[in-house]
Formats: sequence, C-alpha cells, structure tokens
Amino acid sequence: MRYTAVEAIVKQGKIYPAGPGSLPEEGRVLFIVLEEKKIKPNAKMIRSLLGWLKTDLDAVRWQQEIRSEWDARS
Repeated sequence: MRYTAVEAIVKQGKIYPAGPGSLPEEGRVLFIVLEEKKIKPNAKMIRSLLGWLKTDLDAVRWQQEIRSEWDARS
C-alpha cells in the first residue's frame, strides 16, 4: 500500500485538488479537514503573558547553563 498526500479544497461537498496534480482515478481516502476560522487573538491574555515572560535573557548563555546542569548529572 502506498500513501500519497494531496492538498485539496472542498466546496459544496466536492473535492478539488489545490495544486497542478490530479486525484487518482480510484483509491481510499482519509480526510483531515482544516477549518479556516479567523480567530481574533485575545489581546488581554497576550498582554498578561508579555509581562510575565523574561525578554532580557541571553538565550545562548541560558541554554548553555541549562545544558551544563544536565552534563553535571552524568
């Protein structure tokens, strides 16, 4: 059995390939429907997280420190 991923658009119950390729004549399919809902971000939640996150860290130095803790456990 061979698996092929095909991006397609469903309109009014009909399937249309999104790319230049075509659908096979026959086969079994497994659908995963990605709904395109436009969700407005929660600005209040984002502001609360921004105040909580540490943005003044040197990421490289922080990763080296964390990894050195694991190295010390060996």
